[in-house]
Amino acid sequence: MTKIALFASAALLATTLLAGTASVSPASAGNLDFLSNQNYMRCLQYFSIRAHGDGAAYDQGRRFCNRQYFPGRPGGQY
Repeated sequence: MTKIALFASAALLATTLLAGTASVSPASAGNLDFLSNQNYMRCLQYFSIRAHGDGAAYDQGRRFCNRQYFPGRPGGQY
């Protein structure tokens, strides 16, 4: 075998072994219960409109909405 054929067969073998060891699991979006909280969603919408693309302003508004509608939530990013 030539060096190119040997390299190609080794690469094919490595790819096959790598694909065989991969585990298949569905993607998870996490908990989406907050979407049913209409007041919270309106708050986020309001600050999204007021931010006009300013990421810092939107983040400040999002933190306000979190404090307002999810007080004392453990692990919440305020």
